[in-house]
Amino acid sequence: MSDTGEIIKKLRIENGMTLEELGDKIGVGKSTVRKWENGIIANMKRDKIAKIASIFNVSPSYLMGWEEQEDIETMATSLDLLYNDKSFQLVANKYSLLKNEISIRRLLKYMDLLIEEENEL
Repeated sequence: MSDTGEIIKKLRIENGMTLEELGDKIGVGKSTVRKWENGIIANMKRDKIAKIASIFNVSPSYLMGWEEQEDIETMATSLDLLYNDKSFQLVANKYSLLKNEISIRRLLKYMDLLIEEENEL
């Protein structure tokens, strides 16, 4: 089972949802949700990841297993600050052009490296 699949299943169960209920909210069948949870479908479309993250009030990064779950209020405050920043919009626009999960992971790792370097200054 993939990290993402495990996370989806955990969130679905914690929220008392059936495969069918979650599928209906996302716009897919319960068999698709089952395949995500079991890692049979590993490359999920970004719009589906965003919908699931929204349903469970988590970040897409958390859903993908890239970060720990943040407090939703803290995350919302951070997003408000970032979305008002033109430089963030530039980065977000470039990020949205990435289609390959490997490229996205590379970008996130590179950003972490830059943040570490900033913190050392």
